Amino acid sequence: MNRLGQRLLVAAALALQWQVATAADLATSLGGSFRGQISEVSQAPSPALPVADDLDLSTMAKAALNYLRGNPDPGRNFECKFCLGPLGIPYFKPDLPPSEQAMDVISLADTDCRMELQYVHMREMAGESEACAVERGVRRRVLGYLRPDGLAWVNPASWTGPSSTVSEDWATTWGTGKILVTLAEQYRRTKNQGDLQQARAVFTALKWLAQWDGPRAYYPSPTPWRDGQWLRVGWAATHCMNYPSVVEPFVRYYECTGDREGLELAIAFTEGFLAGSQPDMGEQRIDPRTGAFKGHVHIHTHAVWGVAHLGALLKEPRYLEWARKAYDFVVANGTDYGWYPEFIPQAPQRQLTEICVVGDMTSIAAWLARGGRPEYWDHVERTVRNEIRRSQFSLTPAFVKLFREVHKDQPQAAIDNALAELRKLEGGFVAQASFDDWVGYPHSLGKPGRQGGIHMMGCCPPEGMRALWEAWNGVVETTAEGVRVNLCLTRDHPAARVKAYRPECGRLDVTAKRSGEYLLRAPSWAAREAVQVRRNGTAVQAAWAGPTNAYIRLRDVRPGDQLTITWPVSKFTQTFTPTSVPGRTDTLTVRWVGNEVVAVEPRGRYLPMFGVAEQRSR
Repeated sequence: MNRLGQRLLVAAALALQWQVATAADLATSLGGSFRGQISEVSQAPSPALPVADDLDLSTMAKAALNYLRGNPDPGRNFECKFCLGPLGIPYFKPDLPPSEQAMDVISLADTDCRMELQYVHMREMAGESEACAVERGVRRRVLGYLRPDGLAWVNPASWTGPSSTVSEDWATTWGTGKILVTLAEQYRRTKNQGDLQQARAVFTALKWLAQWDGPRAYYPSPTPWRDGQWLRVGWAATHCMNYPSVVEPFVRYYECTGDREGLELAIAFTEGFLAGSQPDMGEQRIDPRTGAFKGHVHIHTHAVWGVAHLGALLKEPRYLEWARKAYDFVVANGTDYGWYPEFIPQAPQRQLTEICVVGDMTSIAAWLARGGRPEYWDHVERTVRNEIRRSQFSLTPAFVKLFREVHKDQPQAAIDNALAELRKLEGGFVAQASFDDWVGYPHSLGKPGRQGGIHMMGCCPPEGMRALWEAWNGVVETTAEGVRVNLCLTRDHPAARVKAYRPECGRLDVTAKRSGEYLLRAPSWAAREAVQVRRNGTAVQAAWAGPTNAYIRLRDVRPGDQLTITWPVSKFTQTFTPTSVPGRTDTLTVRWVGNEVVAVEPRGRYLPMFGVAEQRSR
């Protein structure tokens, strides 16, 4: 062999050695962000020209407004619907018999209160300034639950469920807390003193119900209250052993009004959580060492959300750590793409997520990121880019085909009319998907209401919208340190215009709108030495700064400056065994490009969510 041949062999051997070492390094780096076994790692091929991201939060918000305006019934004082099933004819069939209070009693002071909070958020994202008649009607309805004592009183069917009915009204701290946020945010926008006075009265009522363990506050139960008793019937027999979700309302009340009593009560309840002041919680109490708990996940995460928010606001590490451990425990029982279990543990035949949990987890991750762990912004992006995006309901060709097959014995006119009615639900979110399928209940395809194979519980769509809102708010933030760009998502913000590209491109463009310092964050798994920076088309040295040195700092930026960061993107396969079902041994295989899932195996049987071309536009 001549010298040239020898050199080529040596070069080939060195190249192979470099590729093996690089793959190993990439796998190690990815292992800090993804669980399980990481394999088939390579650098994702980037297109010759960067392709703009097709995830559009504003478009998703516009679709969400369609649902928010289509769900309430103007003929019943804008009553909202809980028991929804897009595969059923009809799609709406209440689990409980209609009563004087409502056609769908489960919706009271729960579905409607959650929806009311999202109208303003979705309008802001969609660029709409005026409230419509439906939004105004739902707000009147929600505020009408308040009595002179400052509490919201309703039939408590959202707590008792179909297994038991209670005829009299009970006061709900859950609904009252959400109404407190409604009033506080109205005051923030309008500075109307009447809103402030009413918010103060609601806050005082919630404080009056508190019991005290020294300086620590607690409620004996999160369930509805009446005549000194806390409801323990039906679903509430289990939920009564859980945390109340009042910390977030108290924090938000303080932020909007400046009333320090709100902050003090939020602290008192949080200290009660951490100290275990609330009695009789059993295994539903969060283990302060590990974050572990058992039971209904959403009621836990709804409480944890407020503690994470408070911890970030006060920069209190004890609160942040308690919230982080609980959050990480839920992630460990779920996936890295935003599928989180409805229960821990759950039965094999009910291995489903709940979008209420997904909304909570997005909020918690955002506050953990603001609290000093910016790597959790990747969690926000992965959850919204994958689970939330793929769960937003629309009449896709695949859905329409399945709908027609399920109802092939029905007259054509009935099918067409039912599909036309389903337009009202577009923009909502499928509540209980499996790992890769909208159909969570295959044994009951086509039955009326939410038993028809796809559940769209009314509580879930507005919580999916909250996840959109959290991501929207997190893209750009103005801080004392400067303008931070946290997420690889497109948004036009008053401080910066952010243009994201497809995940495989590994690129983010920022147009500055203000003078000052800008901090741009690449994904936490990106190799720092490979991140490149350009300013007005000229390469500059990457200077790492900010929390955990996770951001590239650019000083003395002027309006109109073009800032670009790029990074190599990994393409890889992740394999792990989901743990929310005890004894499960079969694995889940997830194929990724950067923060985006391209396929999940085993693949969904009916309406797969990943690896389907028609779904990318959502």
